[in-house]
Amino acid sequence: MATPVLDLSRSFSRLGRGPATGIDRVERAYLDEVIRRSGWAIIRTPRGFLMFEPDRLPRLPDYLDRTDLDGADQASTIRAIASSRAATLSIRKIMWRMPNGLAYINVGHTNLNPQTMRAMMEMPDHTKIVMIHDTIPIDHPQFQTEASRAKFVERLTTVINFANHIIVPSDEVRESVERRMVGTGHRVPVIVSPLGVDIGAPPVDPVKSDKPYFVVIGTIEPRKNHGFLLDIWERMHRKMDESRIPELRIIGARGWRNEEVFDRLDRSPMMGRTVFELGPLPDKEMKRQLAGATALLFPSHVEGFGLPPFEAATMGIPTISAPLRTTEIHLGDMAVYADTDDMYQWFKAIRDLASEDLAEQSRRHAALRAFRLPTWEKHFDRVFGLI
Repeated sequence: MATPVLDLSRSFSRLGRGPATGIDRVERAYLDEVIRRSGWAIIRTPRGFLMFEPDRLPRLPDYLDRTDLDGADQASTIRAIASSRAATLSIRKIMWRMPNGLAYINVGHTNLNPQTMRAMMEMPDHTKIVMIHDTIPIDHPQFQTEASRAKFVERLTTVINFANHIIVPSDEVRESVERRMVGTGHRVPVIVSPLGVDIGAPPVDPVKSDKPYFVVIGTIEPRKNHGFLLDIWERMHRKMDESRIPELRIIGARGWRNEEVFDRLDRSPMMGRTVFELGPLPDKEMKRQLAGATALLFPSHVEGFGLPPFEAATMGIPTISAPLRTTEIHLGDMAVYADTDDMYQWFKAIRDLASEDLAEQSRRHAALRAFRLPTWEKHFDRVFGLI
């Protein structure tokens, strides 16, 4: 079996930029697995590349997770634990200090460029495995900036030209990636491996609330459809006594191309009464909010996979979701599905869950906890089986 070498350039670039996003959390799961398999890691920095041998890599998670340091101090401590004989070198010099038969793994959509890939090709018995989480920038450009779309096209072109295997989390992403290969002269194997959830994660203490509340988790950007939820809560204010309206708690940073929603969050009279913008929360606090919620709301227009409904299910928390293909496949009838073209359907689903009695809530929570969800173990068995 080849030696796994994980590219952690994304995690390094995200230092000091707030709580982890979905892709960040996937990269962290891979880091834990590569440590378990006695693998290596590299990081691209503005000063050059860092290398982490198997004896140094286990020290890295604690430094990535530190909240008592700013981004610059975190970066300095991470540089300090890199292999001293390979600190801030070029990618070619880094590669030649590693064992033959390496498997380069990149799951962060970062450092995907021809220079890095060509350096890998100089290594004997190498393989290059890259995860593409979604192809939303090219399939749904209305949700992205032109700059982010152009950058994604460059990265995907590099992957198609150089990768030995492409990992995707769903059949939808596989189909899209394979369409992009047509006419390129390259046919890279695309392997579907659904993302996992931490089934055995320790329980968290849920947030206590006097009123039922619902959460939506994710960057506030057009694809996530926060404006639709604000429309529903405005309808509630027209149709219901305010004392009976459940709370909406919005967890996530403000993103891009969503000025109308930002303006509503700044000016709506609902804010601070029934709607609360909590911003990006540390992972532990986000899970506490989710654990105490009546349900997760997931009205997203499109997802590559969409982790929040699965993470909610591990806590016994139901999800009201748009009819997304991956959610329907892997969560089945454990979720409540409602078309985002039908506001009343969502209004009714929210109202029904908010008014469930304790016995029905307990039954639903138990069924969700017992449901068989995608696991990281199965995901890693499939991916690392390629090397």
